[in-house]
Amino acid sequence: MMKQPSNKFKWNDRFEGFCVDLLREMATILGFRYELRLVRDGAYGTRDAQGRWNGMLRELLDR
Repeated sequence: MMKQPSNKFKWNDRFEGFCVDLLREMATILGFRYELRLVRDGAYGTRDAQGRWNGMLRELLDR
């Protein structure tokens, strides 16, 4: 979840919640880096009428 107001925070500190806490702890233990950000089109990921994905799923498929 994004903290309000988010303009007071930078990078990963803009987000809070169980999943963020879990990710932070895993990164510390396993030694990896990550960056949280909002998906460009603001969608979680659904198929359109032509069967193409949008949102987070589209970004993952395009990698």
